[in-house]
Amino acid sequence: MKKLMVHGLSKSFSTRHIPLLYRHQPLSKLRQGSQVNLSIVKKGTILTVTIVITAVSVTTYVSLTKMKREMVRVATASQESRINTFWELLRQKGAFRVEGNRLMAGDYVLNGNNELPDKVAKICGGTATIFMNDVRVATNVVKEDGSRAVGTRLEGPAYDALFKKGEGYRGVAPILNTPYFTAYDPIRDNSGQVIGALYVGVKTADFLQSFEHTRTTVIALAVAFTLFASCIAAWFTRLLLAPLKKAVSITEAVATGDLTAAIPAGGGDEAGKLLESLRTMVTELRGMISRVSGSAESVQGISTDLSAEAAGAVAAARRQQGKVIETSSYVATIAGKAEEIENETQRLARAASESSASILEMTATTEEVALNAERLTSLIAEVTASIMQSATASGEIGEHTVALVSSSMSTASSILEMEAATNTVKGNAVLTAEVAEVVEHDALKGVEAVRAMRQGISEIRASSGVTNQVITTLTARTHEIGAISSVIDDIAKRTSLLALNASIIAAQAGQHGKAFAVVAEEIKMLASSTARSTSEIAGLIAGVQEETERAVNALKETDQRIAAGEELSSRSGDALEKIVSGVSTARSHISGIARATSEQAKGTSLIREAMDRVTDMTERIERAIREQSGAKEAIMVASEQMKELAAQFQWATREQSKVGRDISNSILDVSDMSQKIEKACAVQAQESTQIAAAVTEINADADRCLQAAALLEVGAAKLTGQVGVLREGTGAFRLQGDH
Repeated sequence: MKKLMVHGLSKSFSTRHIPLLYRHQPLSKLRQGSQVNLSIVKKGTILTVTIVITAVSVTTYVSLTKMKREMVRVATASQESRINTFWELLRQKGAFRVEGNRLMAGDYVLNGNNELPDKVAKICGGTATIFMNDVRVATNVVKEDGSRAVGTRLEGPAYDALFKKGEGYRGVAPILNTPYFTAYDPIRDNSGQVIGALYVGVKTADFLQSFEHTRTTVIALAVAFTLFASCIAAWFTRLLLAPLKKAVSITEAVATGDLTAAIPAGGGDEAGKLLESLRTMVTELRGMISRVSGSAESVQGISTDLSAEAAGAVAAARRQQGKVIETSSYVATIAGKAEEIENETQRLARAASESSASILEMTATTEEVALNAERLTSLIAEVTASIMQSATASGEIGEHTVALVSSSMSTASSILEMEAATNTVKGNAVLTAEVAEVVEHDALKGVEAVRAMRQGISEIRASSGVTNQVITTLTARTHEIGAISSVIDDIAKRTSLLALNASIIAAQAGQHGKAFAVVAEEIKMLASSTARSTSEIAGLIAGVQEETERAVNALKETDQRIAAGEELSSRSGDALEKIVSGVSTARSHISGIARATSEQAKGTSLIREAMDRVTDMTERIERAIREQSGAKEAIMVASEQMKELAAQFQWATREQSKVGRDISNSILDVSDMSQKIEKACAVQAQESTQIAAAVTEINADADRCLQAAALLEVGAAKLTGQVGVLREGTGAFRLQGDH
């Protein structure tokens, strides 16, 4: 048969031993822990037989008790007549007195004289005794060895009554450890002093022998009557409860979840009304179970989709969080690169400043060399003219030559200083070029990081959109489940009313409705458990809806922060582009400066070499002049060569001065560009800090979204479990048409 499985009862319901959840077990077995495993007919028979037995037993007991009480009363009265007879016999003998160790009645000695006790026994039966004080002096009571109990003492309650209170005693008392019905009276002398006692009695066993026989007869008759009455009660109970057998079988089937049993129409008595109520209840229960099963299947499908959507939300939130973390690393990289660019730019500015000072010094030296070169050229011209005029003017030539030597030496010294400054500028230019290359490399990496950060923020926005869509779908699903849960809750309330009505009918049916009341109670328990389950489901749905609302709000805040982060990243990217452009321009200038300083260093080297030759020529001219006329032609040749070298030297120094000024201007451009780059780096650092703060907030929002999605996933899992339990509970029922 097909089962209508419905999940969703509360955990507490699944752990309770409700018979409706245990299939293929008779109701009596299911209730075995609290009731005897007997059918209703057997229970009715046992109850009736028990009542009969109880009634007969109580009647027999009361009758026998009254009979025994009457016999005891008769026995007591008979002892009274016996002791009166004993007194009559003794008073005939005379007054009582004690003489020595003898008890006397007139002149009649009572010690050892058993005549009167035997006479009383012969007349009235039983036993009789005469006591002197508390010692038996005459008696027909015998001991175990068959001898008379003369000389034994009185004990027990009779002694207290006679010798302590001075009054008689009536009742059961032990004599030689044997119970007797007794009568004791004190014997007094003329002064009223108690000097002994009279006793008559009979063994209780002997007197009640007839009662024991009567009791045995009465008990035998009671047992026979009980057996007869039990048979009649069993037959009558079976006849009376025969219509309930069908009701019992139906309730057992219902208790196992079988709602397909056909219920016959009942009569006008209580059993008939019970069957009719049972049929109505099963019909309504079958409809309710069908509706609950359908609703539970719908909830199961929705809860499955809800679980899938929740898992998707968790995955999307985790992807979003991963992108946020990755973007955070990009932001940190950008900030680090901005700081490195700023540091390198400061180094670049310092290097440019140092190069500028060196170049200014070199330019001044170059100009000084140029002035010396002009002076040297003028002196060379004068020397050459002097040589051309006459050998007679050797003195003047010597003076000019000495001045020429001095000037050439001064110019050589200036050239050496210029060469040293040029080399310094060259070194600074090379260092500055290297710093500019590092700054440009860092700036390019920063640009790449900004691009990656922009892409990460775009992916975060996309993930946020997916998460928002998933959570919106979850909200719609929870509303659908809420509507179905309301239907199930309404069905549970109607089931509770049905169980209440069934309980009222079972109570009205009295003893015959007990089995029906059991089923009604189980249905009531099922309804209560279903109501608790739907209440728990409603609570879970409320929690899921609250979490989805929180997640939606967090996503809205995340979208706002993502937009702000995109704007900041765009501004940061623009700033880095400006930095890259400025660094590239500065690097181009610095490369030009490096090339120019390199060329200048080569020119300075050539000037120094030319100056060395001029100095050498000057020294040769000076020596030649000292040698006078023999070296006139050599002096002319050397003077012409020196004149050419002086012209070249003058041209070279002018070019070096021009290059120095160009380098100085480039250095000023580089310094200005460095200041601009430094300002751009400061803006970039500020924006990187703002981006880092925005990404931190986005990360916090992503964490909240992840937590909300995780709670949604847990809630969906719990909802699926609750619906599963509900389906398990209603799946225990078999409905018509199942197969």
